[in-house]
Amino acid sequence: MDRTECGKVWLVGAGPGDPELLTLKARRLLEEADVILFDRLLSSEILGWAGEGAEMIDVGKLPGRHKLSQEEINALLVEKGREGKVVVRLKGGDPFVFGRGGEEGLALAAARVPFEVVPGVTSAISVPAGAGIPVTHRGVATAFTVVTGHEEPGKEEELDWEALARVGGTIVVLMGVSRLAENVSALLRGGRDPKTPAALIERGWSPEERVVVGTLGDVVERAKEEDVQAPAILVVGEVVALSEELRRPTIAILRPDNRGEESERIAISLGFRPILAPSIAFLELPLPKDLPERIEAADCVVFTSATGAEIALRDEGLAALLRRSVLATIGPRTEEALAERGLSASIVPESFSSRGLALALAPRFKKVLLLRSAKGSPELVEILEEAGVEVDEVHLYDIAPSGDSRLDWLILRGTPDVFAFTSGSTARNLLARAKELDAEGRLRERLSEAKVVAIGPPTRSALEELGVRVDVMPDRYTFGAMLEELRRRG
Repeated sequence: MDRTECGKVWLVGAGPGDPELLTLKARRLLEEADVILFDRLLSSEILGWAGEGAEMIDVGKLPGRHKLSQEEINALLVEKGREGKVVVRLKGGDPFVFGRGGEEGLALAAARVPFEVVPGVTSAISVPAGAGIPVTHRGVATAFTVVTGHEEPGKEEELDWEALARVGGTIVVLMGVSRLAENVSALLRGGRDPKTPAALIERGWSPEERVVVGTLGDVVERAKEEDVQAPAILVVGEVVALSEELRRPTIAILRPDNRGEESERIAISLGFRPILAPSIAFLELPLPKDLPERIEAADCVVFTSATGAEIALRDEGLAALLRRSVLATIGPRTEEALAERGLSASIVPESFSSRGLALALAPRFKKVLLLRSAKGSPELVEILEEAGVEVDEVHLYDIAPSGDSRLDWLILRGTPDVFAFTSGSTARNLLARAKELDAEGRLRERLSEAKVVAIGPPTRSALEELGVRVDVMPDRYTFGAMLEELRRRG
């Protein structure tokens, strides 16, 4: 980057929060900056793009409580620029859309410190878009107005909300939670129909995004019922009704963290917006010292999960033995986990279940070794032993509650369209944690309103035993097949 004698300040928009919505120029500047002054609510991933050795200064402001006043921020930008530093002032959204970037630019201009603006994707448009709300739509709205919602009465040039109501089109109110009731009342007094669709979008583009839809007449009450908190955007207009068809359905994924990235990728590819909220975690158990001998003594070694395969194959000695063994897996994902490590499965049942696996093994082997979870289904052992097969079982890992804060958020505040269950343990631990949080009633209400999908018969049985209705179960018991079936049914 070119450096001037007195440095240069870049007023950079970070967009609505999703790191992938940052501009290429903004990322380059973060990597090259000497100093970065950043706001609150910026993701750790975005801040992680800062170059090594960059000075990071948190100037984030909360409503009614400032770390630094705007005047102090202006002075700091001037000071750092005059030190010959390359300075990035990183702001959520766009610097010139209620971002006070103009004030910072004027202060820099007055001090003769070179500066440049790098626009960001403004939340006024991107947050509604992410929730399936186009701010304009042919035949519905040909104009939109963006205003700030937390201006106090009595200010010079106070916004005339009643006049705004008469303008028509879509109204987007940024930072409007603290004065929601007053602003909505003013729009109603100005003549806006109480039946006009309205939506509050909380923490747009973040994993904690929530959308509360109602009408201008009931949105204040709906906000209280759902405990909507800042930051949130209010959208008023007929375009809100389009979100029902345009927005991606949200899906709560309760699988353990080591399956999160894979699950997220599959969900996104099939048109869902994933909410990762692991309800269980895997606890690796010590491998028995005699495991090599038990592998050699078995006619077939059986893996019932990709996690079990990953744990066993981290041991090079065991991996070498298993390469010479006859291997069976419960399904294609476990088969893939073996293949990724250079092993191939001889047996993968047509039905990806404990019963399907047992029926595939029973006619062919006299002694099998199961490498699996301590919480594995007893059905597999029962069917094999009934068929006269000698079963040796080694528990590679156990399952425990996740203790994940994302799960607590889902229980207390989440409103997913779909709950996706991949095991009985994910269901049992979800309900158990809700009970601990004294929120079981709320969770059961959400489960009754949402669609519930189960990966296979044991998971469906566990949910039904817990009193949870199951709407979808695929014919092939894989995560991808479960979501494909859900999408097919609409």
